[in-house]
Amino acid sequence: MITKLRKAQDSWVAKSILVLTALSFMSLFGISGYINSAAGNRAVIKVNDRTVSQLDINQQLDQEIRTAQKLFGDIEVTDEIRGKMLAGLVQRELNAMIAEETAAKNKVSVSDALVRRIIFSQAQFLDDNGQFSKERFNYFLSQTNQSERQYIDTIRGDLKKQYLVQNPVAGFNIPSVLKKYTAAAEAQRKVFKYISLNDEDAIIDREISEEEINQYYNDFSVEFIEPETRDAEFIMLSTDDIANRVDVSEDEIDEYYKNNLNQFVTPETRHVLQMVFDNQEDAKAAKNALDKGADFYQVAREKAGQTDEETNLEYVSEDMLIGDIGAKVFAAKKNEAVGPMSSELGWHIMKATDIKAGSKKDESKVKKQIKQTIALEKVYETAYDIVNDIEDKIGAGSSLEDIAQEMGVKTYRVKGLTETGEAASLPASHASVLTSSDFTDAVFSYNKGEISQAVETDEGFVFVKVDDIVDSHPQSVETALPKIKKMWKENEKSAITQELINDVMHDLESGDNIHEAADRYHLQVVTTEPLTRSQSFAGLSQAQMLELFNDATQSPKQIDRETRHIIAVADKEAQPRTLSAEETDLIAKRLNLDLTQEAAAALINSYGKDYDVRIKYRLLGLAD
Repeated sequence: MITKLRKAQDSWVAKSILVLTALSFMSLFGISGYINSAAGNRAVIKVNDRTVSQLDINQQLDQEIRTAQKLFGDIEVTDEIRGKMLAGLVQRELNAMIAEETAAKNKVSVSDALVRRIIFSQAQFLDDNGQFSKERFNYFLSQTNQSERQYIDTIRGDLKKQYLVQNPVAGFNIPSVLKKYTAAAEAQRKVFKYISLNDEDAIIDREISEEEINQYYNDFSVEFIEPETRDAEFIMLSTDDIANRVDVSEDEIDEYYKNNLNQFVTPETRHVLQMVFDNQEDAKAAKNALDKGADFYQVAREKAGQTDEETNLEYVSEDMLIGDIGAKVFAAKKNEAVGPMSSELGWHIMKATDIKAGSKKDESKVKKQIKQTIALEKVYETAYDIVNDIEDKIGAGSSLEDIAQEMGVKTYRVKGLTETGEAASLPASHASVLTSSDFTDAVFSYNKGEISQAVETDEGFVFVKVDDIVDSHPQSVETALPKIKKMWKENEKSAITQELINDVMHDLESGDNIHEAADRYHLQVVTTEPLTRSQSFAGLSQAQMLELFNDATQSPKQIDRETRHIIAVADKEAQPRTLSAEETDLIAKRLNLDLTQEAAAALINSYGKDYDVRIKYRLLGLAD
């Protein structure tokens, strides 16, 4: 069962995305937002009593697709790529669950102290002075959409997997003979000859007949159906619209101001110079020089070996300095040298050359801002009351226009909407909402004249009224004719090209060489440079290149790539490539990595044999 998931991971795009998501997981960038209590949300992966729901998987997959599109650009995530990403995600979840179950079985635990040490030592969470920064940690959590608990759980899970899987399979010693044969295969080179044909180049010397038009119209009738379309009108209640209806008391504003005073206070900042020494004696000598009037920068250069850039901390607040050093520097007078002061980094001497006083915004000046913030926080506390009130009024006979007028919002219209989200016309301001599956489902779930219940979106709530329905119906032959001609042309070109391919392949298999066959049909032969199996020509994949390398010399092979077709032969063996010591070492490392990964997979598989492991491939969309 576990091995089945690995069969769908071949294309380079999918592999790149899968490697990316695997690295993000092992680097502790966990996916958040698990919602395990959704009604009707079925478990799709089960290891003993541990389960992962279908909603969990879908949310993680959507998140990883968005991450991949950010990093790879706005790539098209085809069904094939989506399936490969899903298979990799399910495999990852399954591995994690098996590791957790094995850890529990063998009483493997990770202490809070160890997790804390790891978090406090990670470079991305350290400030310029090498100290753990809560602000940077919180920023990281917000950027990766996870809570502190989720991040800690991810670290703990990774440490268990390292102990149970990664450590046992580390340190493979690859046999010399295996290295030798792998290097020889990598160095092998062959020269290939090939003919390239493209359906687009085929010449059609006739027009489509009336009989063929009718035949295509009848045989492919499902291609010539006008889908059902609907016209609808709708209103949108945004979060801002709802927030404007939320009552916020003076006491709430006052309490928020007091509890979040740091938002409204600009702390005092000072322009600070600093020099740091390894021992107290050198620091005292530098302080004596400063007390005698020496220039701070000059002393830092001569006695601390610092550049001017390293000496100048620029403007900092008190909490940006290490430990109690901040309090001492901010208690000193302007241009007063303070120190030596001790910290984990050494002995510090500092001086503030300029002081910018802090400030505090008066509550009366930020009252409107606070009110809006509180209102937005309370939106979902009151939104459902407002929505229920609207639905009650609709049930009592109020029209959509009545509701819009009462709520102070506009009525919008969409025309010719199909179930795929396409529309003849729609308001551009709400295009993203209207093409969502939730909106489309609402439009197609009600009869003409009916008003929907509230549809929740990322922007707020939508109420839809169906104005008109045009049922699905066959297109006329005249309307379908351009599509019929296009289909016929593509098929005709493909048939002409395939007939030519069959003739060439027949001649090659009958003993002609590729030049003789090409001359007979006025085709061009291309000869490659000597290539290794890791190289390519004519856009062939690595799998296709390996097949060509494994074929006998002069054995013809046909390779189809959509409308392009390659007829190729391995013409002759070439002198093997001389590998450098670095390349040989790299091949050995790659072989080591491959074997390590296989061993890790086998180890996880062996752990899993002890448990009740179930995967619902059909619900996941990984099986018919």
